[in-house]
Amino acid sequence: MKGTILPSLRISLTALLVLLPSLVTQHAWAQWVQGEATMALAGAELSDVRTSAIQNAIADAAFRSGSTISAQDITVDGLLLSSKAEIRSQGRVQRVEIISETLKEDALTVVVNVNITPLFNCTNNGLAHRILVTEFPLTSPQQAATGMLYSFGSHVSQRFAQQLNGLYQSGDVSQIPVSLINANTWLTSSLSDIDLTAMSTFLRSEYGQQFVVFGFVKDISLFEQVSQATSVFETDGVALRRNFTVQVYVLDTFKAKVIFNDSYHSEADWPFSQHYSVDMSNSLLWRSDFGRMVLNTVHAAITDIHSALQCETTYAQVIDISPDYIAIDLGKNSGLAVGDEFSLVKQRALPALGLSRKPGLFSTKTLTLQVFEVSDDVSLLKAEPGSDSVHIGDFVTPLTLSAKRRLKESQQVGSQP
Repeated sequence: MKGTILPSLRISLTALLVLLPSLVTQHAWAQWVQGEATMALAGAELSDVRTSAIQNAIADAAFRSGSTISAQDITVDGLLLSSKAEIRSQGRVQRVEIISETLKEDALTVVVNVNITPLFNCTNNGLAHRILVTEFPLTSPQQAATGMLYSFGSHVSQRFAQQLNGLYQSGDVSQIPVSLINANTWLTSSLSDIDLTAMSTFLRSEYGQQFVVFGFVKDISLFEQVSQATSVFETDGVALRRNFTVQVYVLDTFKAKVIFNDSYHSEADWPFSQHYSVDMSNSLLWRSDFGRMVLNTVHAAITDIHSALQCETTYAQVIDISPDYIAIDLGKNSGLAVGDEFSLVKQRALPALGLSRKPGLFSTKTLTLQVFEVSDDVSLLKAEPGSDSVHIGDFVTPLTLSAKRRLKESQQVGSQP
């Protein structure tokens, strides 16, 4: 029997239950590991065998990486395939990409690439990450002519904000209709420390968020894909497809540092006619092959952003000072409570090689400030001896924090059967 190649699809994993057999203390980078599995149909439904084969292929990849793992909540193009299995791993599965699916002699063989990030001991202080999402401009606006997608970048930005809001607490993610960059000329490598500092200072003072997600849409061009006929009675098929390539960055405005930088590309069938004007607020676009591919690509980027932020320390900023108190821009909504203690963090630029100066945050461990009053988004800290060294715009980081304790407790409750 001749082998049948099934279409390649990208899948993502959500709701991962990770049991940690051990922790390593050093930072580690994600790695792509290939896995393979073959299962006989034996009269079973192909969809059921396919689900099991994908799970086994992921488990095979994890085994090769030194972990033991099976997948929970596998979705393929937005469709749920499985929600019963459990993950036991020394690494976190970020993304899974199906390389091939071959049906031969009543057996299905699946080959996958699995992106596994080794786990390590984070120094995250328990405060939620506050994120600002900016506009994603189009690098080549002329590519938007087919379908009239001139506001496509704005909708991509909205999808980033919506999916981030699904990961973080309400109010921790906000969006502005402003682009930070000129998509035709801006490169991370070309930004000097002075440029990053100026951008960070503006964003910090104007919006107050520590982390900013921004970028641009590189490509939404169309192309034709020809599939060859399999018999003399058929003609070659031509499918109109559309690219989607997006460049994504995350800036820590408090440290004036780009902490994440990656590009994502996918493609899918474009189902609309050449002169059709697409309503991007209509679900018709987002239910199409192209729309679902865009959402899955954004989800892949969100997964990586979330991973990059896992161990990034969140700081509160000093917004007011009086002889009696020091006000910071976090409150009950971030889990703060009376009695929480903070230490002062100063931003300083220290000399590096040559004439350049490198900005950084440095703790002032001799000064401890305690919360004595809390509102929704602001807390007041007691002014202690030495508080005259605190200035508006300085940062504080928790020494003891009820939010961290409650976060740990909620995670323990959520992990119980």
